[in-house]
Amino acid sequence: MASIASEFKTKLEQNPGAVVSAIVRLNGEPSTRLADFETRGLTVRHTYSLISAVAVQGKASACLSLTNASWVLSIEEDRAVHTTH
Repeated sequence: MASIASEFKTKLEQNPGAVVSAIVRLNGEPSTRLADFETRGLTVRHTYSLISAVAVQGKASACLSLTNASWVLSIEEDRAVHTTH
């Protein structure tokens, strides 16, 4: 089962129809799994090859369905990161 922060999982469960953005880390090459995301109704917005991950957008329920996929290592919320000077 994929690792997912409890706060993000709760957010997905509370509003399964909401459109969310997530970073999904994979076991294997991301390009071999693009069709699996599309089948679940998720749009792949970016593919990361150095960390074997993809940025996806779609319904919260579709993101939750990834937790049971054997090829998914972790799912985290894709959000803006800010630095301080």
